[in-house]
Amino acid sequence: MSYEDAFAAMAAGTDEAVANALELFPSEIQTISIDGADHLLITPQNLDPGLANHLLIHVHGGAHVFFSPETALNSSLAAAHAVGARILSVRYPLAWKAKFPASRDRVVAVYRHLLQDYPANQLAFYGGSAGGGLILSSLQHLLAEGTDMPAAALLLSPWVDVSGTGDSYAVMSGHDPVIDYPVSLASAAREYAGTLPLTNPGPSPIYGPIESGLPRILLTSGTRDLFLSDVARLQRRLIDAKIPVELIIYEGMWHVFQTSTGLPESSTAWRDFARFLRTAWAID
Repeated sequence: MSYEDAFAAMAAGTDEAVANALELFPSEIQTISIDGADHLLITPQNLDPGLANHLLIHVHGGAHVFFSPETALNSSLAAAHAVGARILSVRYPLAWKAKFPASRDRVVAVYRHLLQDYPANQLAFYGGSAGGGLILSSLQHLLAEGTDMPAAALLLSPWVDVSGTGDSYAVMSGHDPVIDYPVSLASAAREYAGTLPLTNPGPSPIYGPIESGLPRILLTSGTRDLFLSDVARLQRRLIDAKIPVELIIYEGMWHVFQTSTGLPESSTAWRDFARFLRTAWAID
């Protein structure tokens, strides 16, 4: 099956989850064009007036080859309602359409555009899995250019090493119900990196510069998450670089479990998410 066919099948499989999210988290959804692509602007019905001038930038996951702002609405709608803030969900080129750094370049272009309308400290990033890794890669690129950093980055089980290095890739193989490296990720990693080594710091930002100037970061994972080692290794590097970081590990939870609507742990995780972001934005 081609990636295009798999993308379509995966998208169809999200219909029920997205429909449930639209019902649970009523919001206005608009299309905003930036850098030649249409992104989704989500305004939750419970928008906090104190956050009317803030924006959370969402970079969806999907192993760099799946999903879109539309099929990731079960995540972005839940996040918007948890925080009471607007979210811009970025549409970036998937790897089977354009290799790295095309997706990073889109995220960087969107952020630069938003800086024309928002102070950096009223912006923040969030993303899960591949989206989390893409955010870190984008922040490293922006920092190297001297661009003002956002207030925070909230990374849900970020995939920051597409080479599959780390203890949890072996220990959690077959125990994370969502992903497995040799089965579902190895080919996607190669598609994303193109001719680059999988340990190149672009597609695998854990090997890139983790240094002063990056924003405060929230890392979340679970004890059954295949990417737990990615998260632990990133936390260590952030601590060593003296970057403010908060790590929350959820017992028995799998890869990006937050998108599983109805789980008590999911509700708790979104509350933790909102607390961290509102503190970063000096709202609470």
